[in-house]
Amino acid sequence: MKLKFSLIVLFFIFTSQLFSMELIVAKENIPFKKKLTPDILMLKDFKAIPPNCRPIKLKNLKDNKYFSSKYIKKNQVICMDDVKSSNGNKVIFNFGSIEIETSGRIMFENDEYIKIKKENGKVEKIYKDGRLR
Repeated sequence: MKLKFSLIVLFFIFTSQLFSMELIVAKENIPFKKKLTPDILMLKDFKAIPPNCRPIKLKNLKDNKYFSSKYIKKNQVICMDDVKSSNGNKVIFNFGSIEIETSGRIMFENDEYIKIKKENGKVEKIYKDGRLR
């Protein structure tokens, strides 16, 4: 009788682990526009996915650079709506024989220089003759 009871308990523990899933959560509070790195994220088991959340996958984090698109609280599941990718923000300049690739987006361009807004919010001015200022 005791063996039967322990087998039933083991069966329920096994099935509860079978239906749980590992989701990526924040180890600490993550401010707006901070790069997501492995040291601020962790995997945690959940029984169900929170409503209206498409959880970010570990493969996506390895393939792309992601930044938080809003403030994320500690122990909150990281959803696709909470982050934005930076892979689409590459700018390539071709100044004749010089080619420059940088991250950001073009704000202004004329014959003398180009203004780029970086991912962290800073504005960089690159002159077409190669100097920075």
